[in-house]
Amino acid sequence: MSRLAFIGGGGFAKEALELALLNGHEVAGYVADAEGVLDRPYWGPRDALLARRDDFDAVFISFGAVDRKSLLSRAAMVRWVGENGLPAPALISPHAIRASGVTVGDGAFVAHGVVISVDAGIGAFAILNSSAIIGHDARIGANVTVALGAFIGGATAIGEDSLIGPGANVLQALKLGREVIVGVGAGVVRSVPDGATVWPVRSKVAAG
Repeated sequence: MSRLAFIGGGGFAKEALELALLNGHEVAGYVADAEGVLDRPYWGPRDALLARRDDFDAVFISFGAVDRKSLLSRAAMVRWVGENGLPAPALISPHAIRASGVTVGDGAFVAHGVVISVDAGIGAFAILNSSAIIGHDARIGANVTVALGAFIGGATAIGEDSLIGPGANVLQALKLGREVIVGVGAGVVRSVPDGATVWPVRSKVAAG
């Protein structure tokens, strides 16, 4: 059993706490800019971790991303964790489905109900939220968030620091660049360059 220190204490941290316990870890405490809702001791801001190295064995980045700003905040935190040599295990739900040949990087989060198909690769610190589906041979880059209910087709590659919104569908064999944002419910049918944003097409109601 490892003693984890969480970085973040909000709602996503509560989800991560559940997976940490299911994976046999103890969560000793957490750091954040301000005290949050997590039912564990609050240790102060991020740099408090460096003074408490004897109190934990590894860390988990326990705040999510919902827009470009928060996604880049996670990216900066991933760099900080690496620069300080802090180990970060993946947290994978026992209720997720991982087919043969699947790889999951350090620090990743795989929620309940996620399905990862044959030979897919999940990058370090990626987040696969509830009921996301990852097709065969897909490549999900480091610090990519795939939100709840999103679908990533087989052999699709998504570059690092990207965000796939809830209920989005990315068709097979496409390439999405780095720092791409796909909006809620959007359908992606062609490859997308670095830094692009894909918005869903909204329904129009014609007069009767």
